[in-house]
Amino acid sequence: MAPNVPAGVAVIALSDGAPPGKPNPVNALGAPVRKYLDDALRAASNDPSVAAVILVGRPDGKGAFSAGADIKEFSGSSGDGGDGSGNAGGVTTSEPGGIPTLEDLARIIERSPKPIVAALTGACLGGGMELALAAQHRVADGTLKYGLPEVKIGLIPGAGGTQRLPRLCGVRHALDVVVRGRIDGSAEEGLTRGFLDGVAKDGESIVECASRWAAWAVLLPPTSLESRRLCLRSVPPDREGVDNGDMCDFASQSLPPEERGGESARACLEAIRASFELSSFDEGMEVEKALFNDLLYHSLQGRAYRHIFFAERSSSSAPSSGRKKIVVHPLAKGKGTVGVIGAGTMGRGIAISFLRAGFGPVTLVDVNPKGLAAGVKYIHSVLEGEVKRGRLSPTKAKAMASRLKSSADLSSLAACDLVVEAVFENLKVKRDIFSKLNAIVEKKEALLLSNTSTLDVDAIASALSPERRGFCAGMHFFSPAHIMKLVEVVRGVDTSPETLDVVRAVTKRIKKVPVVVGNCDGFVGNRMLHPYTTESTLLLAEHGGGKAGLGVADVDAALGPKHFGIAVGPFVMSDIAGNDIGYNIRREKGLLRDPKTGEVCPNRKEMRYTELADEMVEKLGRVGQKAKKGWYNYDPKVGKGRKPLPSTEMQALVDKYSSSSRCRGTKLDAEEIVHRVLFPLVNEGFKTLEEGIASDPSDIDIIYLYGYGWPAWRGGPMFWADNGVGLSKVLAELEKFHQLHPGSEYFRPSELLKKCVDLGVGVQEYYRRGHAKSLSTIKSKL
Repeated sequence: MAPNVPAGVAVIALSDGAPPGKPNPVNALGAPVRKYLDDALRAASNDPSVAAVILVGRPDGKGAFSAGADIKEFSGSSGDGGDGSGNAGGVTTSEPGGIPTLEDLARIIERSPKPIVAALTGACLGGGMELALAAQHRVADGTLKYGLPEVKIGLIPGAGGTQRLPRLCGVRHALDVVVRGRIDGSAEEGLTRGFLDGVAKDGESIVECASRWAAWAVLLPPTSLESRRLCLRSVPPDREGVDNGDMCDFASQSLPPEERGGESARACLEAIRASFELSSFDEGMEVEKALFNDLLYHSLQGRAYRHIFFAERSSSSAPSSGRKKIVVHPLAKGKGTVGVIGAGTMGRGIAISFLRAGFGPVTLVDVNPKGLAAGVKYIHSVLEGEVKRGRLSPTKAKAMASRLKSSADLSSLAACDLVVEAVFENLKVKRDIFSKLNAIVEKKEALLLSNTSTLDVDAIASALSPERRGFCAGMHFFSPAHIMKLVEVVRGVDTSPETLDVVRAVTKRIKKVPVVVGNCDGFVGNRMLHPYTTESTLLLAEHGGGKAGLGVADVDAALGPKHFGIAVGPFVMSDIAGNDIGYNIRREKGLLRDPKTGEVCPNRKEMRYTELADEMVEKLGRVGQKAKKGWYNYDPKVGKGRKPLPSTEMQALVDKYSSSSRCRGTKLDAEEIVHRVLFPLVNEGFKTLEEGIASDPSDIDIIYLYGYGWPAWRGGPMFWADNGVGLSKVLAELEKFHQLHPGSEYFRPSELLKKCVDLGVGVQEYYRRGHAKSLSTIKSKL
């Protein structure tokens, strides 16, 4: 018996259900835990000496109550119940004497002949919250965070959450928690909304608090216990007088269409509606179960969401080179001094990210005093803005600002534990900086990282002494760096596994998603982006021309939010990033026409190419939003200068470059555009896998989800090719395109793609089966 628990009160801790030697820190409700709870609840129910039960996360009342179901059981990737028996039990069905489902457990708790008090601490999410809803009483301490996030993995709550929460707290709070997938409900909010009956007093443990409630519940008449069973209640009217049906109708207006990622959110809404439209709890539960099963077994969107869930955790957690144990580095705990070189857009965003994570001091260095001052001013303005919006307390903002230092001298970085170089993309400049850091930075084990987006990390590292090169890697942030979640961690030929692990841990510490990639031109994300943007422009040069032809907006519409689902189309994206960036890259690669002789450079003589994008920068100065003109026009008075507006000047340029095309003035439908632009992107993804630049198809999916606005409901480019299209179709279309356009190398099908089609497997399955180990990988280099 736990300390300070009165006689007659049994304490059942979810943590006690974990199999020996298999830690379960968040009390995930896998098969062994469910079986344990079933046995313990039945034993308490049948024990005449037990008058009440406390359900708690751990016996000492610390840590999480439960973060919910074991999602591996939903994906089919868990072969047994975690106890080695080979029996995981049913996810949605159970057999007599077998392992119960979460719904079974909720019914057992709700119908208990003895009062059950759920003592909630830490994470109380998903299935954990559903078990708490089934209890007759709920209390919590100040650490509680409750929510039902199933919608974010393409499901709905499946153990009564959509039926009990509306009955307890009303439809308004149920819509907020279930449809939005919230995970941040506090004890204070829970008490206000009616989810909680009480909270622990100052100095009182959660077990002591629950004991008080249990002792009180025992004294109540049996009718009180019946009244606490939510299955016997009806959904109450809204506190503000809004009709429950009208509230659901209003909520539906803000949800994405079912065919564009809205399946699970709309299923949540339908289940909540059933809680008050149907005549009984059991009828509502039948609707919830049918919707849950349909999403689990038949929804491609649901599979895509769950694929992303596992892919993110895989990319963030796996030790480099198969190492099983990582020594925790101080930097991984947010302890250490950081230097950021370059106070431009990237540098200032990177500095903000480290400040938010508690690192300090963070020294921002820029040799340009005006640029340095502008960077520091911007950082302070971001912090002040977050205070005004209530995202940051004034005290924390002040502490963060105090940790920010600035300097125009690289020598100020002498004591740093980690330095991120974020100057403009010029190899000579970057090598010069690293050469100086080699002499300046005192700690020989300090991490020296480059934010380069395309340049050779090995060439940069070669400016360091040999003993330092193991501590050098790429740390490619995406702009704006303090907002975008992705970081490509670039592995150089000399980068040590330990360095990769520390950089990955630091990336997670600053609340970003790390993906380790190999070293090549553009790494993974930008390398795959090249055929995407190039083919988009070539479509205009070949199919544009006049009102009848393909226009800039047509391509963006096909790929953007209203059709395929990417956050912004390729031309809006280019305007945001700056069209001069692509222009400068093409110049560095020797693809531009010689300005003196007018001759075509030899690097592109056999290449399918259009100078449309070159001329718009060179002669028209249309570099993007920053110039108020790019592929589109931008008016400061319209949409804060960010709304794309049609440009007659750009239309004239498209007309010029499409004038000699035999396809001039012909429209392509949206799906044709998608295939022409995205199939070569996917093909390049296959090639990065062939060469060992990307380690797993799911890594590519994470890169495109968090770095390029790929819609999560499509699961990433490789998942989409595997499941949304089919690799045989991708291959056939690429072969057709390559025959039509042999000057576009990105249409030449990958050997790995051909191999997957020959074997009749998807690329993810190819890797899961271990076939990738037989690939003859090419050493990463430029």
